[in-house]
Amino acid sequence: DAVAALKASLRPEATVKRDGIWKSIDASLLVPGDLVLLSTGAAVPADCTVCEGTLEIDQSSLTGESIPISVFKGELCKMGSTVARGEVEGLVMS
Repeated sequence: DAVAALKASLRPEATVKRDGIWKSIDASLLVPGDLVLLSTGAAVPADCTVCEGTLEIDQSSLTGESIPISVFKGELCKMGSTVARGEVEGLVMS
């Protein structure tokens, strides 16, 4: 069925570290406390805080703002935004 195939291809995935191993999982399976990899071009799979470093996040789908914002250690990245530049680990909050 073409519709089922399209839905499956659009399912958001996340790179998560569990049991010390990075793996790709369905983003709907993330839970608070998971460590996820946020990298350029990827959608932010859940609300999470930046553990170390800095990212540029495109939040235009959420806020309408066309210019990416910088997000620093300890700050929140919102689900549905896109990483415009950088690669960091994020701690899932919700």
